[in-house]
Formats: sequence, structure tokens, C-alpha cells
Amino acid sequence: MDNKAWAALTPELREALSGDMTNSGLLALQPIPKDLPTIPYTQAGASQLQGQYFDPNMGKHIGGITYHDEAGNSFVMLNPNDTPFNKKITHAHEMEHVLANQGLGAGSMINKKYDELSRDVGGAAYRSELVKRLVKHAPYLQKEWGLDPQDVLEGYFSPSVLKNRYSPNFFAEQTATLSALEQAKNKRLTDDPYVRDNIFKTRGERAVFNAITGLRQSRLDAKDLPPYTPQPDKNDPSTMQKLKKMLGFANGGTVPHAGNNKLI
Repeated sequence: MDNKAWAALTPELREALSGDMTNSGLLALQPIPKDLPTIPYTQAGASQLQGQYFDPNMGKHIGGITYHDEAGNSFVMLNPNDTPFNKKITHAHEMEHVLANQGLGAGSMINKKYDELSRDVGGAAYRSELVKRLVKHAPYLQKEWGLDPQDVLEGYFSPSVLKNRYSPNFFAEQTATLSALEQAKNKRLTDDPYVRDNIFKTRGERAVFNAITGLRQSRLDAKDLPPYTPQPDKNDPSTMQKLKKMLGFANGGTVPHAGNNKLI
């Protein structure tokens, strides 16, 4: 990292980096290429990303680190060396933290946002229950969605998580990885019948998960809704939609009168 790039960072980011790294370590940082194949599409929504660098001195059991300041600015460091982690998934995971820093002030605040939204929509399990489900069904996510084996054995989806007194707080890390898996597959987890039956079991859980991950954390979401706005999952038709389908009006038309010149 050169002096010009260092000076461009916010004072709080410089303080955080200098507190963790020596001067020689900072000088060893190399900006990632703009055409790096692992860059996730969610980076398009990261308006407060201050920089992304390779750290050649990063330990082999760390894929990446995201720093942030109180204003929501972020700085990402990635490991360019061989690691047990899929680099594309790692990069997308870190970008989830960047978006959360930007939208909520810190990546860990995804936990609080889930609690808040789940109360609003109703019918959603506590965070602690979802963490347990994700650990239990991690082997399925590894087999069908490409979850890194290291995550299942020792990481955020391993049984050791449940032994930690703060295990519900691992939810923010788990959802960052889940979103990264979706991006790598170019598929939605909530389209998977197994996930719907065993992990995100209710309409509320699916709506909130979709609201707190990916570009739904930014205004670049296709619906241009305010960030973190829950919407019914496309596989969860509303009561009115179900009624229309039952009455034969799924493809248009009107619903018969129900008396008093009212429509249902």
C-alpha cells in the first residue's frame, strides 16, 4: 500500500489497520486487480468500500478480513495464498460485511436487524434456533451448495459454534456465507425445497433472510426498495393469491362478488 492510498483512508480505518499490522505488513499489501475473477456482483452496491488489498502475510486459516469505521466505510483484505476456503465464496462473504457496515454501521448488526424484522413480520424463529438448524444441516449445504468443508468441521457451521455462549451471534457470519453460496451457484436458497423444509421453514424466516442478504442491503436491488425491506418470497403466495388461484383467476380476471357489492 502506497502513501497516497493510505492517506485516502479515513482516520478510523488507518487506526484500526495500524493497530493490527506493522509498517512492513502495511507496505506489503497489494491492491487486488479490478478484473479479479472472484469479485462478487454485490460489490456494485458497496458505495462505501474504501479499498481491497491482498495480504500475503495472512495466515492460511483466514480467507479474508473486513475492517470498518463508525461511518460505515470498509476496507477488505483477502488472502492470496492457498487456503482451505473457496476464494469466490470468501470474497462474496466479505462483501456481505461491507454492505452491512454501510447499511447498519457494522456487519454484526445483521443479528439485531434479523431480530427486529422477524418481530415485525411474525412467524419467524429466534436467531438461536436458526443457528442450530444451520449447524445441523451444514452437511447438506456442503454437498448441495458448496459450503467449504472447513466451515463444517471448524468454522461458522461446525458443532463447536453451539458450545459458545454467544452462539446466536454467529448468525451474521452464517448469513454472509449463505449469500455467498447463492451468488456462487446463481440460485436462491429459498427455492430449495430442503432448505424450506429444514432451515428457513416459515414465510417470515424466508422473507427476512432475503431482506438481509445480497443487494437487498442496498438500493440496487431490482425492486428499488429501501434496504432491509422484507418481501414475501416468490414461492410464498399471499392469501389473496391463493384464493384467486383456487377460484380460477390465477392468470387474471375478477373475483366473484361476495355480497353488498364487495369483492374478495
